Amino acid sequence: RGRSSRRGKTAGRGHKGYGQHNGTVRLGFEGGQTPFYRRQPKHGFKNPFSVEYQTINLSKLKDFIARGKIDASQPIDMHTLWKSGAIDKIQNGVKLLGEGSADFDLPVRIEVSRASKSAIEAIEKAGGIVSCAYYDRVGLRALLKPEKFTTIPRRARPPNKQRPYYENPENRGYLAGFES
Repeated sequence: RGRSSRRGKTAGRGHKGYGQHNGTVRLGFEGGQTPFYRRQPKHGFKNPFSVEYQTINLSKLKDFIARGKIDASQPIDMHTLWKSGAIDKIQNGVKLLGEGSADFDLPVRIEVSRASKSAIEAIEKAGGIVSCAYYDRVGLRALLKPEKFTTIPRRARPPNKQRPYYENPENRGYLAGFES
C-alpha cells in the first residue's frame, strides 16, 4: 500500500505522461521507431466523384421471381428489390447486370438506376421493358421509405455529368425523347 511496497504511490507507472494515464500504447506504435504504416509508400487512388451502385444479375432476379418473392406481373422498382431482400442496402441506386441473360424469359417492367446493354437486350427480347431513372439521396429515401415523408418530394434532375446517360434512348433513360 505504501511506498515501501514498491507498488505504492504511482504504482510503478512514473509521473505524468502516456504511461501513467493510459493502459497501453496506441495501435501501430512501435516504441518511437518509424512505424510500418509510415515506412511503406502510399499507393492507389480513390476517385471522389465515382458513384458505386448496388448490382443485381438477371439470374438472381429470375430466382427471386421463381420463389415468389417478387411479383413479375407488377412493375419492379428499387423499392420492390429492397423489400424482397434481393438487395441489402441501396446508397446510390441499383445497376442491373446481364449475367444469366441466356435463359431469362420473363416479361418484366423494371426501373433501376443503370442497366447493362446485355441486360436491356435480354429483358426486351423476353417482351419486358427497362427504364433507367436517376434518384438523388432524398428521392431514393422517399422511394424506399415513403412512410417517413408527409409529402413525397419531386424527382430531382440528374447532375450535368449524368444527364447524357439518362437522355440516351440506347440506355433506356427516363429522359430520352424529352427536350429541356
